[in-house]
Amino acid sequence: MPKTIEKIKSSTKDIPEEHNFYDINLIQSTFNLPEREKDFRGNWLSFFQESFLLSYFCLRDKRFRQIFSVAYRLLNQIKKDKDNSHQHLKNAFIELDTAFIKIGQFLSSRTDLLPKQHIEALSELQDSLPPLPFEEIKEIVEIELRKSTDKVFKSIDPAPIASASIGQVHKAELLNGLSVIIKVQRPNLSNLFYRDLSILRCIATYMERYTEVGKGREWTQIVDEIGKTLFEEIDFIQEGKNADHIRKNLRHEVMVCIPKVYWQYTTKKFIVIEFVPGTKITDIESIKQKGLIPKDIAVHLVNIYFKQFFEDGFYHADPHPGNIVVKDDGTIVFYDFGMVGRINKTVREELANILLSVVKNDTETLLDSLKNLKLIKSNSDIKPIKKIIEQAVYDYYDGGRFESLNLEGLEDEIKDIIDEKPFVLPSKFTYTLRMTSTLEGVCRTLDPEFSLISVAKPYLQNWLKNKLSQSESKWDYLQTVFPKQSNFIKKLGVYIEVIKELPKYVANMEKEIIETPELVLREEEKVNIKSNKFNVLQNEIKENNSKLHVSYMVIFLLCFTLFGSNMIQNQNYTINLFGFILLFSSLTGSIGLVWWFIINRKMLK
Repeated sequence: MPKTIEKIKSSTKDIPEEHNFYDINLIQSTFNLPEREKDFRGNWLSFFQESFLLSYFCLRDKRFRQIFSVAYRLLNQIKKDKDNSHQHLKNAFIELDTAFIKIGQFLSSRTDLLPKQHIEALSELQDSLPPLPFEEIKEIVEIELRKSTDKVFKSIDPAPIASASIGQVHKAELLNGLSVIIKVQRPNLSNLFYRDLSILRCIATYMERYTEVGKGREWTQIVDEIGKTLFEEIDFIQEGKNADHIRKNLRHEVMVCIPKVYWQYTTKKFIVIEFVPGTKITDIESIKQKGLIPKDIAVHLVNIYFKQFFEDGFYHADPHPGNIVVKDDGTIVFYDFGMVGRINKTVREELANILLSVVKNDTETLLDSLKNLKLIKSNSDIKPIKKIIEQAVYDYYDGGRFESLNLEGLEDEIKDIIDEKPFVLPSKFTYTLRMTSTLEGVCRTLDPEFSLISVAKPYLQNWLKNKLSQSESKWDYLQTVFPKQSNFIKKLGVYIEVIKELPKYVANMEKEIIETPELVLREEEKVNIKSNKFNVLQNEIKENNSKLHVSYMVIFLLCFTLFGSNMIQNQNYTINLFGFILLFSSLTGSIGLVWWFIINRKMLK
């Protein structure tokens, strides 16, 4: 493993302790390129101006120079040894230290940006930093607790369980004998992150404006997404809240354990959580020796994530093997809640449509959902994508191994996709993709023939059934089952609600007429008025009943028309023919209704 670069001074000013959030204005002010319009494409004058500024920043700042030095050396290494370029890239991230290791982990989820080998290499950047000396760890703990460790802990194991870019993890024992895990934050992280993110955002801005690699890629948004997540991760109080939130959401789920947070000892830079022993989830041999079935654990794990993802909209976003263990009874235990994902209801519904489409092998709906989420460029040719989905993707998610997939005849389509790069991954989906790809890797380790479709079918059935049981969401349920008819179903729901309310509306009119106060008149006048009022009321009731019948007929014919127009667009001949019959019936009924209206117009005035 390469040695990490020594600590260096940078032009980035020290960040105050209370300023522990991602501030884009502070980031931009350090290495500031001129502001441009969003659709700026660049010209020679601006190119020379910004190239000069970039050179000046590099000469002025030692860290900037080191990043360029490592990048230059990396390019030379790749030229000489292209086959091992992924290893050289991983080593460069390790050499550049703290923030870059997190960035490397982040990029390991961007399959749209990097080849598979590079993704796999960067995925290894989990616990890659050399550990801090235990004396330094102990000093940080005592500063955070404001007391000696002896007054809180009976013992702390000097050998770390993990040494990652954010913090170092040790096993310890409280004075009352409870086993706990302590995570201690590495010193000066805010300054280190601000320093490196400022440089990266400056370079990303330049790349987007003037390089082929940067065009069409949201590099600055990616840097911002990394920054926001990094500053969430270094707030251990927020991590504790995340753990409590997920524990509450999963409280009714069996065989799931979210360790308890000991809040009395937790600070922004130090967290103490319950130690729940277990076997690493990818240690297949040990799992089998305990009498557990790895395939069942994979199914259970995915169902836990389905619940978090589609129902709660709040999920554990870092399910790599080091963060998940299995107890002897099969209970799945999660650790490390610094990285969580949040997803709103609208996006959840669209992602559920994607999963439903994969289960039903419905390519058209799948592509529509991908377009709705802007995961495919609007001007892209979808024919090669469609062919690959139909010939390979469904088989893969039904348990097929990648090496056994039938890719014969797809060479041109794969080449078109590589050349055109039709897929876009908005920065907001980065951690979603990272979570799903990591989770799939764990499940494939547990069961090489893991079938997402087989697991998803029963879950989706229950999920849709639960939606149906809620009266206010029955139309949402139908829209989920029939996404292509979503607008029609929405209108139909409104029409049926109108039909339900019409009798109530007529009854209210009758009640108002009957309860109208009478004028104080002579007895004979009251008799005449009552007689007249009764006649008027009788006529109004007849008139309202006639209007009600007309309304029912109009809505009924309108439903026929809408159903028919949708059916004639279907490719199935039988459904198509039935659609024409409905439209013809609607036309005939409309003519009859108009004729009846003309004949009875005096009554309806």
